[in-house]
Formats: sequence, C-alpha cells, structure tokens
Amino acid sequence: MILSAQSLEERLAEKILRINEDLLEGYTQPLINCFSTGISTGLFHSAYSHDLLGFDIGISMMYIDIPQDAKYFNGTALLCSLALDSLSYYLEYYEVELESLSTVFGPGGEIEVPVQGNAIGIPVSIPAGFDRSFAPLIMPQINMGLFFGAEIAVRYVPFRFQGSRMNFFGIGLKQEINKFPLFRNVPLPIALAIGGAYQQFDIETSDRSVIAKSRTWNLQVLASKRIGPLEPLVGFGIENTRANFSYVFEYEIPDTISGIPYERITVQQDVAVNMTNQSRYRTTVGCSLNLGFFFFHYDYNITPYATHNGMVGVSFR
Repeated sequence: MILSAQSLEERLAEKILRINEDLLEGYTQPLINCFSTGISTGLFHSAYSHDLLGFDIGISMMYIDIPQDAKYFNGTALLCSLALDSLSYYLEYYEVELESLSTVFGPGGEIEVPVQGNAIGIPVSIPAGFDRSFAPLIMPQINMGLFFGAEIAVRYVPFRFQGSRMNFFGIGLKQEINKFPLFRNVPLPIALAIGGAYQQFDIETSDRSVIAKSRTWNLQVLASKRIGPLEPLVGFGIENTRANFSYVFEYEIPDTISGIPYERITVQQDVAVNMTNQSRYRTTVGCSLNLGFFFFHYDYNITPYATHNGMVGVSFR
C-alpha cells in the first residue's frame, strides 16, 4: 500500500477525470512508469527455490525515485468560442500550446488555460500535481516451493494513493536451473533461475468505478550464491506495462442556440487511451542476510525510476 495521508486535497481519480484525451498521457505517464516499476520489484529475492511446500512470507518496502523531468510536460489545450455568421451562431475551435505543466507528481497549483473574449478552455484548467519526489510502496507476498525447483509467488493488496483506491494483484513463477532434472547433475558454482510474473493494478473513483486498468508482465534471470549467512544477488530482466484509461470527460461549450456569450451547455466525451510504460529493462543488485528462519534482503533496481527495495520475512525451506 502507498503510505500517504488522507487530506482535503482533490483525489487522484478526480484529477484524472478533469483531463481530456489530448492531455491525459502527459499528465499520467509518470504514474504508469512509477507503479509499473514498483510492482515488478522484489518479487524474487533469491535464485534458490524452496523445496516442495517450503515457503517464505515477507513484506517488501520500496522507495521509488521520481526524476525531475517526470514532474513536467508540454501539451496542447483546445479552445472553443462563439462566433456569428450572417444567419446563425456557430463554434470555433483552435489550439493553444502550453509548457511546463505539472504531471501527477509535479508541483501544486492549477494552471488556468489562457483564453480571450468569450472563449472557453477545454479543459478550463490543468490539475495540480501532488508534488512528490518519491513514492513509498509496501507489498506483502508469499513464495512457495513446487516440484523440481519451481516456485510460485503471490501478491495482493488493496491500498489508497492520494485518496483514491487502487487494487493490486500479482503472481509469478520461478524455476531454479540447478534443480531442473536436465541440469541437476551439472556442477554450477552459483544458483541460476529464470522467473516471470503477471501483475495488475486498477484505479477507482469514490463510487468504485474503475477508470484505469494496468497490466504488467516481466521476465528475469537471477544469479545468487550463499556465502555463510550472506547471499549476494544479481539479476537482469525485461518488462512491459499496458495501461488502459476509460472514463467520461465533461466540459462546457457556449450555447449556440441562445447566442449569449456566457451561457454554456455541458458536453460529455468518452475518453479511451492506451499507454505503455517507458521502462523496458531492469538490472538488480542486492544481498540477503539469512538468520535461521528470518531473512533480511535489500536490492537496488536500475531503471528510469531507480528503486530501493528492502524486505523482511520468515522462511521455511
């Protein structure tokens, strides 16, 4: 779950609902990058797999850095104004370029779309960001050994981020190469494993309507070596996230029937935007400290959004 206090500030979902399709990607892309990085972190902390029905239960605590360039974006807003020809009123549409707008992680303070005369901005203003330089994430999980060196990992947690409910679920499968029947008699100086995972998270409004669905898959190669109570770990992986936003955007336009410049009508527009994360590769370097049934683990993940991961848990191998 995200560690953030509730406040009277506008919720994340409410901010997103105020963004039209043209500006949505710029405003929310850092959010997708951040969460896709976080949910793919710490799934496996060792290349060794549990024996059959052996397991560990742990809690991962992640610290995801938000880079400075993820706090701003440039975008285009639409303007609408009332015009008159010889017979009737009609609407004129034109665009205005905006720079240094706040993303969801950018500084607070809304930016009004500049207009002249009776023009209306679509949207009227760009929502403020939450002014964050990092995102802490806590993720409980269980790993259990299967046959022939296979291991399954399961994560699930509902949480709130900036006032909006988010649901997360993940499942992964790891195979320790050393225990696979074809390689069992091959002397390897270190433990090697291949792991993959499918994970998802959704963003809900206050009435529990889902406005965004994100699906992530990743594949990684892990290597570790037990040296007394210590177990250094290195890994490399590929990953991809697809996020689908779907909601209704409401905005106002001048009333062409009355012809009165400041009388307006409300219009609804369906928003459907598909996005992907900007992180494709991940390098992991870490180490575990095993003390009987207890273990402590730390790893550093090299991605566009660098991530620290600490884990504590109990293990029964």
